[in-house]
Order: sequence, then structure tokens, then C-alpha cells
Amino acid sequence: MKIGTNGIVINESGQVLLIQRDDSRTFAPPGGGLETGELPTDNIAREVREETGLIVMPVRLVGAYFWPMKPEGMLQFVFRCIQRGGEIATSDESPQVAYFWPRALPQPMLQLHRERLEHGLNHQGGPVHWATQRMPLKLRLMGLWLGLVVYPRMNRQRKREGKPDFVPAPQWRVTAVTIIRNAQNQILWLKDGGKYRLPGGVNRPIEAPWETAVRHTKQQTGQSTHLANLTGVYIQSDKPEMIFVFMADGDADPKADAAWFQPGEEPDSAVEWEKTAVRDAISPGNETIFANLK
Repeated sequence: MKIGTNGIVINESGQVLLIQRDDSRTFAPPGGGLETGELPTDNIAREVREETGLIVMPVRLVGAYFWPMKPEGMLQFVFRCIQRGGEIATSDESPQVAYFWPRALPQPMLQLHRERLEHGLNHQGGPVHWATQRMPLKLRLMGLWLGLVVYPRMNRQRKREGKPDFVPAPQWRVTAVTIIRNAQNQILWLKDGGKYRLPGGVNRPIEAPWETAVRHTKQQTGQSTHLANLTGVYIQSDKPEMIFVFMADGDADPKADAAWFQPGEEPDSAVEWEKTAVRDAISPGNETIFANLK
């Protein structure tokens, strides 16, 4: 799965920061592809600096959006950010950079970016908004045009200028797990090969992480699950692997190979990083935690 970020940066007047992309020439929030070992929170700060000249700090994750595009799909994290310094400047990737009033957004702008802006600007805290954004024919045709015409032309131009070819961001291996909490605040753990694990597993091609979490939880517990929040996102530091952790409520009787445990009272055989994910999930606040796996 390709993974990237967008940043919604608001100035003191309530205007939102947008760039004009060098490839599609459409306006969008700044952002870009996630590199191996890079946390999304670090990625958005880097991308905004490179594309706009501004130094920003991500405040909270407000949205996660999945594109069901071949071969593996693409997911975009959207952060609310605050400016901490810098001066607006254009770049090779962003020939125009400016603040705009939300009610007078520039043209052209893709509908998917308008939706992300609307959700992000209206997000007042609490659970993250996630959605699968469908790709209408016009958008699919634009993707083909970019891949077959625009990017090869841009690479030829880079060669003429003595610059290296553009290297696309890697495909990420995605896993999703579910923390199921009952009315007594106990967490459901499943026994797997002598270890206790949270329900979850690896995604299928063109499957959103929240769909992966629900599918594996149903297969492993026999229960349908309603996800309440994306509590944590964890990455490997040396390879493009990402784990999404969702919280859900449930009181179903566990199967013979499962048991409920209070947080902090899990058996020694419980996977260590998953115990950390549980602690992160029940910590005060609803913000999604981003961290490297130790």
C-alpha cells in the first residue's frame, strides 16, 4: 500500500494553506509520500517545509482516506497543523503557495481534496474520521495521464538538468489489529501458538486498514465489530511495515482460546508491543499515537 500525508495549516485569520501541484496543476493541501522508517508526523512536517517553506507541527490526526487504486491501494493521513516559523516559498513541486479563505477555494481542485479539507476544518477533536474515497472515471483518467505522459516528461526534464530520476515512495506492508474492550474495561486476547495476541492480521490488496481489522476480528472471534477510534499507528524503523490499532467495544463470550484481561494484567506470554498499544489506547485523550516499534 502506498501511504502519504496531507497537512491542514490554518493562519490567524482562518485561511488555509494550499499549494498548486506541479504534476496535475490542481490545488491541494501540502503533503507527500511516506519514506521507509518515517513516521507520518515527521513526514508531514518535512513535506510542508519542502513544498511551502513553512515550519509546522502536526497537532492531531483528523482523517485517514483510502483510495482503492491498483495494485495495492493508497492511504493518506490528514493532520491539523500549526505554523511554528518559516516564510512562504514556492518549490519545484509547488509553483504556487498561498493561504486561501475556506469559502473561496481556488480552482481547479479535486473533489477528494475538498472533502478532506471540509472534514479537517470541521474536526473539533475526538475520533478520527476515516473513509474510502471512490475514484470516478475522470480521476482514473487523470492518473493514467500522469503516469504515461506527465511523470516521464518530468523525468526527462530532470535528466536534462542533471538531476536524478524521481524515486517513488515504497509500498508498505499493512497490518491492522483490534482492541476489544468490555463493560469491565477488560481487553480481549486470543491465544495463538502459546502467545496471547490481539485480534488482527495482514491486509488484502486494495483493502482499507479498517476493513482489515473488521475482517480478521470476525474470522478470529466470530463477532462482528464496530470500530470506535484509530488509537495508534506503529512502524518498523528499518522496513516499510505499518500497524494500525483500532479500539472497539464488545461483551461477547470469548472462545476457548481467548480470555479477557485488565490492562497491565496480561499474562507474560502476551506480545510486548501489543501490551504497549493497549496502554496507548486507554491513555487520556482521543488523539492517535504514532510511534516506532522497539
